[in-house]
Amino acid sequence: MRLRHFLQPSITLCLVAMATLIAGCQSIGPKTMNRDQLNYGQSVGDNWKNQMLANIVKIRYADMPVFMDVGSIVSGYSLETQVSATAGFNNSFTGGDSQGLGATGKFTDRPTITYMPKTGEDYLRSLLSPVEPKHLLALIQAGYNSELLFTWSVESVNGVKNYSTSASGQLNADPEFYEYTGLMLELQREGVVAWEFKTQPETKFDIMLVIRDREVSESTIAKRQRVAEILGLDAATNQYRVMYAPFRVNEETLALQTRSVIQMLASMSGFVEVPAELAGTAAPGFDTSALSSKPFHVNSGKSRPDSAYAAVKYHDYWYWIDDTDLASKRVFLLMLFITTLTNKGDQQMGPVLTIPTG
Repeated sequence: MRLRHFLQPSITLCLVAMATLIAGCQSIGPKTMNRDQLNYGQSVGDNWKNQMLANIVKIRYADMPVFMDVGSIVSGYSLETQVSATAGFNNSFTGGDSQGLGATGKFTDRPTITYMPKTGEDYLRSLLSPVEPKHLLALIQAGYNSELLFTWSVESVNGVKNYSTSASGQLNADPEFYEYTGLMLELQREGVVAWEFKTQPETKFDIMLVIRDREVSESTIAKRQRVAEILGLDAATNQYRVMYAPFRVNEETLALQTRSVIQMLASMSGFVEVPAELAGTAAPGFDTSALSSKPFHVNSGKSRPDSAYAAVKYHDYWYWIDDTDLASKRVFLLMLFITTLTNKGDQQMGPVLTIPTG
């Protein structure tokens, strides 16, 4: 009976220890995939937005923009367990049996993140060269707002000039430019304009603007004729060749002078709110007093905003896009799309910075 009395708790201890060891040997990787993928994806997206905002703010202060990509994320987990058990016989000295059970565990999450600065001739050229019209017009063809895209990505259409940021300062837009972009948006919504992309033997790439002239209302015909009048196009035809050019070519061609990524960022930087004490260190911005609403706006303040679409700290001030400012968010998202479309960085860039974050 004494032997049975001793063996029963010992067997219990062994069973508990074995169960603990088995539990510790189970794989924890699969259980973390869904959580990690979503969390890291959210973190990379937020970092991308904040980096873009930081560069816009830097340009306003005539500082050097820097772009850095997250090259890879390797998430490593480890789980260590230790179990101990003791048991003792009854004897004349202690007067009773003794049992003991102890367990310790250690869980480690140590991701390694690799950062790659965006450098190289190809990447710099993609920032400084005008964006190819095919990239911009593909966004419109996919349903993107044409008025928004032309306002921020195009310097002029058939010589009709948009507002501009240049070495000579801020230049106001021709009134006809905004009239044109508004009419094109209405025609886009009515489904009577389309951009047709063709590959032809005699040219590398050809784009056609096609305007439907059948089964349309009188108001639509009037809008189309006004667009032709503004741009100096032949209203009798419904197809126009599209090309990159800073001035009007002829009545059958739509000449687009597109902006570079740096030009777009510089234009956006003109709408960054600058604190009064830093006005002497910032480049001039746009005068928005005559506008009913700002096309883009970055707030500034000493305190970090409670809720923001993107926020960065620079020169002891916080700069952010309000999460309720839908107009600014749309412009910002467009800029993210365009930088992705024009990214021609070398895949073998260096140096590479790898940081274990655990």
